Amino acid sequence: MPKFIATLAGLLTSGALLYYFQNEIENNTSQIRSKLHKTKNQLEDSLPSQLKDSSVSDQNQLIHPSKRPNVRPQLPIPSITQTQNYINHRFIPTFKSSWNDQVANIANKFTSFDASESAKNAKSFIEDKWNKNK
Repeated sequence: MPKFIATLAGLLTSGALLYYFQNEIENNTSQIRSKLHKTKNQLEDSLPSQLKDSSVSDQNQLIHPSKRPNVRPQLPIPSITQTQNYINHRFIPTFKSSWNDQVANIANKFTSFDASESAKNAKSFIEDKWNKNK
C-alpha cells in the first residue's frame, strides 16, 4: 500500500507541475507574439511615407537582394516555426524524459525508505554524541 500512495503522490505532483508549466509556456508565448505584433506595427508606422508607398516593391527586392545596388545581403533569421519545431520535437521530449527519471528516482527512494531503521540509527548517533560530551 505505501508504494501505491507514493506512486500516486508522485503522479499527482508531476501532473500538477506539468499542467502549471504548460500553462505558463502558453501564456508567455502569447505575450511574446503580441509584443512582436505590436512592435512590427510600430515599425511599419514609423516608416517614412516614401517607403510606405513602395513597400510592395521593397518586399520583392528583399527576396532578391542582389538586384538592389550597394546593399549587403542580410542573414536569414530563423522563423518562429523552426523554434516551435525545436521545442516540440527536441526540447520537450528531453525535458520529459529527465523529469520522469527524477520523479521515478524520488518515488523509489520514498518506497524504499525504512523509518524504523533510520530512527534507530539516529538514536544511536545521538546517544554516542551525548556520551562523548559528558
